[in-house]
Amino acid sequence: MKHKFLKNLFVASALIMTVVTTSLAPQSVIKAEAASKSSISNGWYYIKNINSQLYVEVAGSSDVKGANVQQGKGTGNNNQKWYVENKGSGYITIKSGLSNGYYLDVNGGKKVNGTNIQIWPSNSKDSQKFKIVNISSGVVALTTKCSSNKQAVDVYDWSTKAGGNIGTWEYNGKACQQFKFEACDNNGGSNNGGNNNGGGSSTQTPSGNTITVKNGGTSLSDAISKASKGTTIIIEGTVKSGAVSLKSGVNIEGKNNATIDFSSTKGNSGRGITISGSGSTLSNITVKNAADNGIFIDGSGNTFKNVTCCYNKDAGFQVSNGGSNNKFYSCYSHHNADAKGENADGFAVKLHSGAGNYFENCVAEYNSDDGWDLYAAHGVVTFKNCRANYNGYCDGIYGDGNGFKLGGVDNKTPGVAAHIDPLNHVLEGCSAVGNYASGFDRNNQSGVVTMKKCTADGNKKYNYNWPKEGTPSALGKKVTFGTAVIDSCTSRNGKNNLKGATLKGTCVGF
Repeated sequence: MKHKFLKNLFVASALIMTVVTTSLAPQSVIKAEAASKSSISNGWYYIKNINSQLYVEVAGSSDVKGANVQQGKGTGNNNQKWYVENKGSGYITIKSGLSNGYYLDVNGGKKVNGTNIQIWPSNSKDSQKFKIVNISSGVVALTTKCSSNKQAVDVYDWSTKAGGNIGTWEYNGKACQQFKFEACDNNGGSNNGGNNNGGGSSTQTPSGNTITVKNGGTSLSDAISKASKGTTIIIEGTVKSGAVSLKSGVNIEGKNNATIDFSSTKGNSGRGITISGSGSTLSNITVKNAADNGIFIDGSGNTFKNVTCCYNKDAGFQVSNGGSNNKFYSCYSHHNADAKGENADGFAVKLHSGAGNYFENCVAEYNSDDGWDLYAAHGVVTFKNCRANYNGYCDGIYGDGNGFKLGGVDNKTPGVAAHIDPLNHVLEGCSAVGNYASGFDRNNQSGVVTMKKCTADGNKKYNYNWPKEGTPSALGKKVTFGTAVIDSCTSRNGKNNLKGATLKGTCVGF
């Protein structure tokens, strides 16, 4: 059988680190450091795979030794609850929430690719000890002690389907080996696991007025109509909703695999959540299936933590029309696609967005257009430790496919001639891998963009695309751009256009 890098897009060899011989260069192994002290506190968690967005579970809730472990859609049931206990030196054990309290276990303590993960009675052996490897904020890999940390917990064959098997594979740090621990309520103490002590996505009821939205109860639109500044709307499990607009200062927080499904929306008015106000915080939710943007922001001073937008028919997140000083932490935008492939970016900060928008530890992957698109932005954007991977193709739809598209001629302001706004965007510690066009792309940006400690790997057009001059069709004249700064960056498995950039520090691969 094959271990695939990307479903419906690439065909890999049977060995995960073998070079891909199709049109895309191979993704390099993500470098991450194993924590000497675990970044996950003792407590109860759901464990979500980053690639599939499905949850680690005991198959069929079978509470017997040797029961298989797989991935499944979030249910909040005890077979998807796991108790983490720190054992020192960065190692943890992971105990099932089922009555017998069996432990996550590498079958036979084997060290070979494809070894099955099961549950087994506690035995204090290395087969039940896993080391946390920090990938990014809130995202980790789990290497196995029994393999001397050379193997990791892995969703086999990059499966995105419920029932996809979980085993071990040579550690590579890619999305099929990346997991997010989402804190949950304990399972009623059936196996004396203890209470949650922090980390992940807290399900403790926040202070102040709260309104709970869950299937069969109060709708999201009704909750918003009842809410006032300071109210927190708790999304529990999966709920369906029509398009909604959030009031200023009203927060949304998720628990139990919270998902808002906007599949009932239609047309250009089918944005999932519109935020025109300020002071709201959205955390620990997934927004999917909107007929337009998953979340559209033209307000300011809002915060997004651990929010996922996926399978929407325009950009997952969009900031426009003066939206400014919005902060995004550990947000994930993937598999967003419009019919023509030209609009659905992971994150769109464009069309007159304001200043001060900030992204940290955010990921844009597999979107039909770009990872980030800053076309006709009116304010500087800052990126820290963000990743843009495999954009430009989604489910048979092709778009532009840049990882970070950092400019664009503004020809959309009524009564104002087409022009370029010179903006000094800053990117630090960011990476762009396997995008269908360029990893880091000027796109007519005339400001001085700084990229520091960034990595581009295997992007199909250029890794870094920074021409000195251009003749944008919207201007109809030749333009000399500002000189970009590429500081201590890396380029692998691709070519570069550096006529309009200067290298400094220790750069590799240019």
